[in-house]
Amino acid sequence: MQSTGCDAPAHWCDVHHLVTWIDGGETNLENCALLCERHHTKVHHGFRIERQADGRWRTWRPDGTEILILAAHHR
Repeated sequence: MQSTGCDAPAHWCDVHHLVTWIDGGETNLENCALLCERHHTKVHHGFRIERQADGRWRTWRPDGTEILILAAHHR
C-alpha cells in the first residue's frame, strides 16, 4: 500500500500498524500498511488510512475530508 497519490518505491517505506500494538494489533499483513516516511508521519499526526474489503485503500485528512485522486482521462 502506498498513501493515496504517493509513488514512493516500497523499499523506501515503513511498516505501519493499522491497530497499534498497545491496542492489541498484531504484526501481520492484514494489520499493516507500507507508508513512505512522510505519509507515515502524517498518519501519526491526524491523517487516517483504511483498507477496504476489496483491498483498496482510502485516506482522510485530519478534518475528515477524504483524499481522492481522479483517474486520468484518455483521449
